[in-house]
Amino acid sequence: MASRAFPHHIPRQASLARWVPRQPGSWAMVLAPAMVGTVSAGLSGRPFAHTIAMALLISWDWALCYCTQYALSRWMFSPAGRRSAAAWLGWTLATAICGCATLAAAPGLLRWAPIFAVLCAASLLDIAVRHSASGMVSQTAGIIASCLVPAVLPSAVDSAAAVLPDDLAWWNAFGWWPPQAFDARLLSVAAMMFAYEFGSLLFVRSMIRRFGDHRYRQAAILWHVGILLAAMMAAYLGVFTRPWAAILAALVLTARVGVWDAANTRQRPPISRLALTECVSVALTSICTVIACMP
Repeated sequence: MASRAFPHHIPRQASLARWVPRQPGSWAMVLAPAMVGTVSAGLSGRPFAHTIAMALLISWDWALCYCTQYALSRWMFSPAGRRSAAAWLGWTLATAICGCATLAAAPGLLRWAPIFAVLCAASLLDIAVRHSASGMVSQTAGIIASCLVPAVLPSAVDSAAAVLPDDLAWWNAFGWWPPQAFDARLLSVAAMMFAYEFGSLLFVRSMIRRFGDHRYRQAAILWHVGILLAAMMAAYLGVFTRPWAAILAALVLTARVGVWDAANTRQRPPISRLALTECVSVALTSICTVIACMP
């Protein structure tokens, strides 16, 4: 019985892998800023139902964009790339439909389109040059885009920023970027999540892909020390409503790097333990970010 079931099991997994990325860590990095931004926007005093609905819609759009890029990279560079063409076309169609619906509900989101277009172009160019989606430029561009999701929420949920002036020229920066398009707390959420996710990129590379490369190891340590110093400075300047939460998040991240760096100087750590560490750190960082940026 098992021998007859086994041949049907592998194609089913391979077919699913063509459509859905199977990297839990990547999914966490893609969705964590959007989820933290959704909670923070919902607690910011805006109309709750409308804010949560628009934030979840944007988060869904961003997840579709991630799946579209994943399928595109597999179609272009995977040995079985032709089989991923249907996945890419399917995700592209879904992204276009949902994206147009979101823009119809909040045209103000268009002001962010050039920034995301540049990030998308940088990511795809790096993928094309390296024939891999794991390059530093590609992953950094993706992290920046993920962490910008909380920052774009005012352009979707605030009535003054969710629309564009009828006769606005594109070079009129003050009209294109009204003050209502920015929210200091959501910008702080974006900054804190970027600090975590870029640090996680350096840390995981120093532990797995570039294990033994002292440049990545030193870069990860310096980045996290910088996060801790920046959190302390921001707390001193009164940037956060609850500065202890921001400092706690920085301490968790810095301790994670310090402990693993001290414990794994000679051999590559088990991926399962490293993944568990990342899951715990992203959960604690997300909770601390919401608390630190609450009104």
